[in-house]
Amino acid sequence: MIDTLPIEKYFARQLKIKHLRLLVELADKQTVAQVAATLHVSQPAVSKMLGEMEEGIGVKLFERAGRGIKPTPSGECLIRHAREVLFNLQKAHQEMRSLATGTVGKVTVGILSVVSTTIIPKAVKILKASWPNVTLCIMDGTVDQLLHELREGKIDMVIGRVFSERAAEHLQEEVLYDDPLVIVTSSKNPLARRDNLTWMDLNNLPWILSVEESPTHQRMINLLAKNGLNKPTDVIESVSRSVNVPLLMEPPRLGLLSLSAARQLVAEGVLQILPLNLGHLPSPVGMIWNKTRPLSHAALTFQDCIRQASQSYKNMLVG
Repeated sequence: MIDTLPIEKYFARQLKIKHLRLLVELADKQTVAQVAATLHVSQPAVSKMLGEMEEGIGVKLFERAGRGIKPTPSGECLIRHAREVLFNLQKAHQEMRSLATGTVGKVTVGILSVVSTTIIPKAVKILKASWPNVTLCIMDGTVDQLLHELREGKIDMVIGRVFSERAAEHLQEEVLYDDPLVIVTSSKNPLARRDNLTWMDLNNLPWILSVEESPTHQRMINLLAKNGLNKPTDVIESVSRSVNVPLLMEPPRLGLLSLSAARQLVAEGVLQILPLNLGHLPSPVGMIWNKTRPLSHAALTFQDCIRQASQSYKNMLVG
């Protein structure tokens, strides 16, 4: 059992911000040499500071791992909280700088492709109409990439398809609307004009799907198997609509798009929706944020803009 008295004394009297930064750097770099180079200090200085921390707290925080080091369970615990402290200090710095310079603040948002050309442009327009001095940083990526950034405190929220199984206890989800997925192919594909199309007509055809780790990819593969199709062997994994659409224009490749995006491309004569029932393939679009970290006023304001844009978009889908 760990004696908590040394920990309490060390936290109250000796633990400083520089110690927290050291812990996070050691966890990220996992070698003393790289941390020393990053912090512009000598390797002995890094080792000495870590040794003083471990002696003061009374537990080992890191252990040898090959040519590097890795956190112990106690180290992982302290590192997790160190990240939270540093994140909140950075947020405080940003908000105070905004107050000093007359700007309103900064919001960093991670988006998935399903919203990149739908609600995001509308939400940005709404935000800038009322809050022109808010700095908005928009990043795209996969679900896993963006959720990782959210957990690390590098972004304020993720907007896109939400999957409850990917959420953790500290993450909050809000569903905005439902945008069903449909199977699409080139308007030049003979399948696009076939009467009485069946699932078996799609057997052994090439596909574009989201990355293998995504829930949509796995559920689509399961749906194909459920309908008696072989697992596709010619698959391109991509979450970039700008890449996917030109590839889908070359028959016989198939892919998944949101109904709203597909309708637009059908109207342009580029793609065709295949009339096959996808059943319970997930399709809710929403926001995810970390409920353990208070959002800034600017971030809360942008969430309201997203809600307004989503309501307008939902009305268009229904219409």
